[in-house]
Amino acid sequence: MNLNKIDFNLLKIFVTVYQEKSLKKAAEKLFVTTPAVSQNIKKLKELLNEELFVLSHRQFLPTPYSDDLYTRVFPLLEGISLAIEQTKMFDPSVLQQSFKLDINPHLHVWLGTELFKLFHQQSPESTLVLHAISSNTREELCNGTIDAAIHFEAENLPPEIIAVPLTQLSFVIAMRRDHPFKKSEAHIDELLGYPFAHIDLAYLDQNKHSRLEDKLKESGKHIHMAMRTTSVTGLLTTLVHTDTVAPCFPPSIEPFKKELRQVRILDMNEIGTMQLYIYIHQKNLNSPKYKWLMGLISDALDTRSF
Repeated sequence: MNLNKIDFNLLKIFVTVYQEKSLKKAAEKLFVTTPAVSQNIKKLKELLNEELFVLSHRQFLPTPYSDDLYTRVFPLLEGISLAIEQTKMFDPSVLQQSFKLDINPHLHVWLGTELFKLFHQQSPESTLVLHAISSNTREELCNGTIDAAIHFEAENLPPEIIAVPLTQLSFVIAMRRDHPFKKSEAHIDELLGYPFAHIDLAYLDQNKHSRLEDKLKESGKHIHMAMRTTSVTGLLTTLVHTDTVAPCFPPSIEPFKKELRQVRILDMNEIGTMQLYIYIHQKNLNSPKYKWLMGLISDALDTRSF
């Protein structure tokens, strides 16, 4: 094997195919054609004289050789990319990249829109990919499949993942404007006679659950969770048409402000606010690109009052 023939681009393409498990998705991420990706993977396979991927159910699955190669090559390529990036003047206006963020569904309905406006203004040729946070988010942060995650507090994170505080969000109960409960403030006991709805999340920390349910359980109080969903819009639409109530954040209710109102809870101070974080890989903490991205997120949050 002639190592002089294995260039940086071949390894970069290999890493991308490994992460995406698809020639088409890798091509989209690299802004090249699918045949070009296929040709380069074939070239690398011939140079190494090793099988790199097998096709199974339309996915390119790595061989054991590829698994080992990836764990050795990926950190080296990341280090080279970061070193090159830090020596250049960062200009988002000329970028043609995809930025992938996993975001808490409670935030998606309002923060996603504000973030995209700022992102598109400053980097019009790039693509902002916003997906709901999932049980795969931790792994994808570690291997670089996603750039960052925006979520609440998580414990027992891998040591390479850093949580940077962003802001605090207030916790309220949302209900329809003509709901039988008329007050704007309440003790939680006053609302427990109504059905509740809740956004079920795949938390970064799989041991975390609804703070409201946990708090009431500790107090020996019963809450009827009549609806569980992963859709914030679906939940809010349900509130508009029923007597169901739900814990929410004020910005999430804003798109429905003509139909919904918020009730402040007087006796839940321990869970009255939630700290919001951006989670990134520690190697990116001083990267100009990631500093720019975090600045955009902070600016998007500043457009809202909490």
